[in-house]
Amino acid sequence: MEHQTEYDILKLVENQGRCYVSSDCMPGMLLATCLKYRPSLPRDQLLAWMRQILQELEKFHRCRGNPCYQYVNPYSMVVGDDGKIHLLDLSSAGQQDLRKKLQRRSIRESFLMPDNQHCQRMSLADDIYGIGRTFQYMLAAVEAVPPIKGNTKRKLQKIIFRCLCQTPGQETGGRSKKQYHSVHEISEQFPKDRQEHKKTKKVIVAAAAALALLAVIAAGKRTFFSQETISDDAETENAGARERISAPEKDRDREDSLKFDMAMLYFLELEDYGESRRLFREMAGSDLLAADYEKLSACMEDADHMEESQIKSLLAGMQERIPDRSDYRYCLSILRGYSLLGKGSANEEIIRLGTQLFSLQDWTESDSDHEKEKEVRWMLAEAFETAEDPEQAVEQYGSILELEEDEGIREQIYSRLTALHGEMGDTASAWELCRQGLEELPDSRLLRIQYIRMQCANPETDRQICAQTIQEFLQEIPEIAEEPEFIKLKEEYEIKVEGEEVWVGK
Repeated sequence: MEHQTEYDILKLVENQGRCYVSSDCMPGMLLATCLKYRPSLPRDQLLAWMRQILQELEKFHRCRGNPCYQYVNPYSMVVGDDGKIHLLDLSSAGQQDLRKKLQRRSIRESFLMPDNQHCQRMSLADDIYGIGRTFQYMLAAVEAVPPIKGNTKRKLQKIIFRCLCQTPGQETGGRSKKQYHSVHEISEQFPKDRQEHKKTKKVIVAAAAALALLAVIAAGKRTFFSQETISDDAETENAGARERISAPEKDRDREDSLKFDMAMLYFLELEDYGESRRLFREMAGSDLLAADYEKLSACMEDADHMEESQIKSLLAGMQERIPDRSDYRYCLSILRGYSLLGKGSANEEIIRLGTQLFSLQDWTESDSDHEKEKEVRWMLAEAFETAEDPEQAVEQYGSILELEEDEGIREQIYSRLTALHGEMGDTASAWELCRQGLEELPDSRLLRIQYIRMQCANPETDRQICAQTIQEFLQEIPEIAEEPEFIKLKEEYEIKVEGEEVWVGK
């Protein structure tokens, strides 16, 4: 039976954009204990608790002098008698014993970054890492009813992985797309609150089995809570856990499914092919598709890992084994595999898979930054180019241009679009795109040289006008003269440059 205890909690109050912290006392249960007694929870309740964790930490970080909470884990949070999550006031004299328990090795190893096990320095990055581990713990310890799936599941998995990519002291260094730099960023990506009224059968899953799985994923051979637990009746709990672990086959299936999903996230989201390879290897003995993905991860990590013919054979076999053709993850991962092959050797498959991917709806919902869309469209554009289908290539490059913000990439796209329109005989569009690119990127040597080439290649353009353009460009950017492409132009059109004077012979 669940038993509530009085706990000193942090009372976080917002007022006119500021946040103030004080202490309060509230009956409740530690989150970890609450999950222990509730092997299943309503889906909305579980998600609501996760949101509340983010809200409380976000408010805490906004309080003056609180750069981090330091102990973000299920044992430092209380489910109060109001049903909500509260942070423990660990500075309270009445909770020093609990604070000591939070410093145990088993807790440190489970919820602190691997290189900060002794709390030598604490930062925001540690809190964010703790959020990821706590969410991971919650999802494994209980079964959500109805199950968390689809886009919500993928968003949570992505959040967890990004949280676990934290680097100590990162908030003062360079920005990485894989790392969070505030709790607010996590809140922005967290699945929106949604009421569901579907009835489903409750499923009881062994918490200890799931925790063991998390240990394999996050810490290799380290056992989750193997040596110590925060509970005083640890031995009793462990005995019960061992008893439950030996039970149903369906639990192992669930564990394997979770591990496979995590490996796919390393592959697709984080592009950490070394880690995805390791996780897939752990399942390779009993899962042929996992064995295939272990090999594909190795190829993505090292393109020379296999011969081209072997990669083709591998990808063909994977397409036969995929369990769900509507799951974009399989389509995108195999598409990446084909991108490893020599130019033109996989055009047909890239076009087929890329087109198929855009017919699937769910993946675009999790691609808010359009990074995957740009990746796929770029592969399609190159495939259409080599297949001598410039119209389709133009369409793909045009779509990328609407999404891309990086100036270097936009420069390349303007250049390709200009060249493709020229190949199609649409000189007016070629000129317009090149001018548009130069207006946006006036320092582009690539586009300036391309503009010169188009002028010189047009027999109707007066040679004096060509010379004036070259003269003007060289005055603005003298480095153009050293570009290999400009040197080629000089030979092709007998261009002479003497000081500020320029002549075009052909």
